[in-house]
Amino acid sequence: MLPASEGRRLRAARVRLSRSVRRFVRAGRRSLRRGAGGHRRSRASRRARFPRAVRWALACVCALAVLAASAVVIGYARTPVPTEPQAGVTDEGSTVYYADGRTPLFRLGANRQSVRHGQIPDRLRWAVLAAEDRGFYRNRGVSVSGTFRALLRDASGGDVEGGSTITQQLARNYFKGLSRDRTPARKIKEIFVALKLDRHRAKDEILDLYLNTVYFGRQTSGVEAAARAYFDKDVWQLDVAECALLAAMIQRPGYFRTQGDGDAARALQARWHYVLNGMVSMGKLGRADADRLRFPRTKEEWSGVSVSGQGLLARQRVLDELESTGIPASAVVNGRLKIYTELDPRWMAYAEEAMRRAHEPQWPKDVRAGLVAVDPANGAVRAFYSGDPKRGVYDSVFEPVAQAASTFKPYVLAAALRRGYNVRTKVPGKSPLRFAPDGSVTPMTAPGYKVSNDEKIGSLGTIDLVKATELSVNTGFVKAALKTGVANVAETARRFGVPESALRPYKGQAGLALGIANVSAAVQAAGYAAFANGGTAVTPHLVTRVVDARGRRVPLPWDRPGDRVLTDEQAAQATYAMRAVVTGGTGRKAALADRDAAGKTGTSDDNHAAWFVGYVPQVSAAVVMTRAQPGPLEGLAGHPGRVAGEDVPSSVWHAFMAKATRGMPAEPFAEPAFTGTAPDWDDTLKNMAGKKGPDGPAAGRGSPSAGAPTAPTRAPDPDGSSGAPADARTRKKWCAKPGNEDAKVCTGT
Repeated sequence: MLPASEGRRLRAARVRLSRSVRRFVRAGRRSLRRGAGGHRRSRASRRARFPRAVRWALACVCALAVLAASAVVIGYARTPVPTEPQAGVTDEGSTVYYADGRTPLFRLGANRQSVRHGQIPDRLRWAVLAAEDRGFYRNRGVSVSGTFRALLRDASGGDVEGGSTITQQLARNYFKGLSRDRTPARKIKEIFVALKLDRHRAKDEILDLYLNTVYFGRQTSGVEAAARAYFDKDVWQLDVAECALLAAMIQRPGYFRTQGDGDAARALQARWHYVLNGMVSMGKLGRADADRLRFPRTKEEWSGVSVSGQGLLARQRVLDELESTGIPASAVVNGRLKIYTELDPRWMAYAEEAMRRAHEPQWPKDVRAGLVAVDPANGAVRAFYSGDPKRGVYDSVFEPVAQAASTFKPYVLAAALRRGYNVRTKVPGKSPLRFAPDGSVTPMTAPGYKVSNDEKIGSLGTIDLVKATELSVNTGFVKAALKTGVANVAETARRFGVPESALRPYKGQAGLALGIANVSAAVQAAGYAAFANGGTAVTPHLVTRVVDARGRRVPLPWDRPGDRVLTDEQAAQATYAMRAVVTGGTGRKAALADRDAAGKTGTSDDNHAAWFVGYVPQVSAAVVMTRAQPGPLEGLAGHPGRVAGEDVPSSVWHAFMAKATRGMPAEPFAEPAFTGTAPDWDDTLKNMAGKKGPDGPAAGRGSPSAGAPTAPTRAPDPDGSSGAPADARTRKKWCAKPGNEDAKVCTGT
């Protein structure tokens, strides 16, 4: 039952509405009775001009208007003045746990500290109003135009929250009584609550309450906590530029980035300029003063973080993963969630130690380096290291900071295996070669895609895909990609977890086989995990389990089993080829003393980036290094020459894995049966001499071995004779080519 005062107001409103409707009806009747020039018309003429159907329609419209107006009046009268805050506003924060499920990694609590009206500077008030509600002091708590835009967006499936005033935001996010349903009915009720708030509370009181509770990102609610988190200042010490940045953060606190030059950072800077321009248009800041301001520098770490080193990246990654599942940051920091990971603090320390042994803290600030290890069974991240925070806080693990380079080649190998070929398929090792779109070798003077091997590899004869993987032979892998189908390679990589957005710019390009796409270390570690686990794709993730405040488990997308991309036999063949990389190829520095390992090195053009990605049956890990600025990886502390995947990344991977696998059972890899066909795709001799010699393909280091294949156990012969033709006449031509003249078969030594 309504209180007596509310009842009286309701009855009075009904009386006023009834009188207004009666006046409207009487006026309509008078206008109908008058003709042109104001003279009364006869009843017959009136009926002739306004048939009964029209009169009934007008009557229905009037009745509907009366009903709608009555509903609005009744709804408003029945809406109580909000007094109590929502339960979530004052709830405890959430806790993130290490792999043991008991040790907290960090807390994501509501970091809030209320301040009095006099402690909040006017420059911050006007900055927030310029960002969120420029008509705050003029409106009645509701923006009519903004509300209609929001209702239209909602009706068309858009965002129902758009167009809200500060009073409406406070009604929705702070006071009890409004559901979280994204419906027009909830929006209308929000309007009623906002109108009641505006009527019963002073504007400054509403604004103070808003500023003390709104979420700013970095796990902070309220302006004082935000000022501490971003600038290590009290709120009353902030200057205009800093106030404008905090005001800008309100719109998208989980997305904006205050540092860097990515899309999120540029979007925040644009929003910051929008706030300043708003202050100018409101007359609270001079145009010249605004033009002199520069985007403020925020602190790299903020107060209250209980973990050091990689904790900041872990926090942001947890929030990003939960937001991708539909749990916004505001719900995390106030939701009393229990969030579990598989992060092992010992492994985290091993990752850091491996990087420090390589002198990573002394490298230039533009060198990005990272290490990440995942569980092949499910893709859970077990450890990561994204660089010494003293060199700068950046994400070189989960962000695609470098081209994949030759670590992409196993996806080409997998694409061939999925097409029914096996790793004994023959490919050319000669360099350079020019390829037609169908994969055939064309003369160097003809149009086509020119490919060269790394100078350390040089020009080889006919080799199989095992040898091509072992030595990272570019010509052999481009041939395999073209014969298998570049589209098939891209689709295979996508099924292994490479994002479609990384592959799309290189659609149909044979260079995709050489790793021209940018990928993250986490994606590569998870992609190779599919080789380790027998062919099932996994998604890299930190969050393994979420339990809400009621003890219920929240479902996560990666709880579902991954897609099967290879059979056990195909995965075993791919692993066989990548074992050769470690036992006798470019990744020998990664070899582990007590167990087999498989993997692949990668070095991009001009040594701008370097990789090693490898695995044992229980762990898959990736190491990446790159420069943020153009130029090669060279002159680094502890590594005076140019860095390639075969040296520093391989050594760092070895140092980490040697400790991480200590005490772990040395599980063997599955041995392949080498099923599938093994065609000969090497057509270079046909183009060079018109026919093959009497002994078949040219002999040498790259020739396939006869009989059942066995895992390579040694490095390529260093005597300089590898790849030389067998017959004397052809060998003479081979020796005349630049780069071959010093070989023993050419010098006679």
